[in-house]
Order: sequence, then structure tokens, then C-alpha cells
Amino acid sequence: MKRPVYQVVSLLGLCVLMGAASAQAPLLKQWASAVVTRSSEYGADNWGAKQVLGEPNTMAYGDNGTAWAAATKNGVTQSITVSFKEPVYASAVLVRQTYGNGFVRKIFAIDTQGKIYQVWAGKDKTQPNYTVNFIATFPQTPYLVKAVKVVIDPNHNMNTYEEIDAIQLHGVK
Repeated sequence: MKRPVYQVVSLLGLCVLMGAASAQAPLLKQWASAVVTRSSEYGADNWGAKQVLGEPNTMAYGDNGTAWAAATKNGVTQSITVSFKEPVYASAVLVRQTYGNGFVRKIFAIDTQGKIYQVWAGKDKTQPNYTVNFIATFPQTPYLVKAVKVVIDPNHNMNTYEEIDAIQLHGVK
């Protein structure tokens, strides 16, 4: 007995849909393209918020003007918010630390409508004395992320500034 044509087409359509669902979009990793806001900055140029934009350019651990630092060494919680060229369904944020490592405490994702979601919180266990890429991973967001806010603890090491060279967003289109 022959199957009706519509059943064959339906089975073929189902196979195509299942194949499409199992195929994963390529992971897009993009560096911050604009500063949205910051709690403070040590300088407008050196140690300014704009220093987190683009690919890393601070290669040595230490107090470098090519990384963002808050206006004061210690004190109240500090943060920086950056945006990215391409909104994505996000799954990770990389924070390149170049001085005073171990300071990230929270990361928020900001969707294309401006709504803010906390996607990561915890203790950043990166160690000092070398540049490090701290990567906070989280379940892929069901909304498109256009910006992230990184919250830092300026008091975790009372002897150093906390410095960020670059911020990268990971996700799929």
C-alpha cells in the first residue's frame, strides 16, 4: 500500500525542521564597541572608561593607563556598562583583568528594549600578578542582549586599583 503524498511531505518537513533545530548557529564573540555609562573613571583618557573598548591592548599586569580604573582605589561598588554592535542571545561575558584581579561580583545583560537582567553573580577567583580573561558563563538568554554591565568590588584588595582592559560578549544571532 502506498502512503499518501501529504504524509511523505509531512515526514520530510519534520526531518528538515529537526535538522534545523539541531544545527547550532555559530558562536559570535565581539568586543565592546561603546561605553554606555560608568560609575567613575580615574581619567578621561588614561584609565578612562573608553579604554575597555575593542580588543585587549594591555599585555602586562600592573597599573596601566590603557585599562579602565575607577576614580578611587577603594570605596563604594563600581560598575561599567558597554554595548556591542550586534545583539545576540548571550551565554558568556569575558572581562580582561590587568590589575587587582578577582574583583568581578555581578554581571547584568541589557536587552534591546533596555530591560536589565542579572545573569551572573559570585566570587571571581582569578589571581593577581598576571593578566587574565575572567569568563562568566550562564544559560543562553531567551532575549537579545545589546549591552552588559559589569559590577566590581573595589575593596577586595585594598592595595591596588581594579583595572579592566576589555569586555567581550559571547552569543548567537
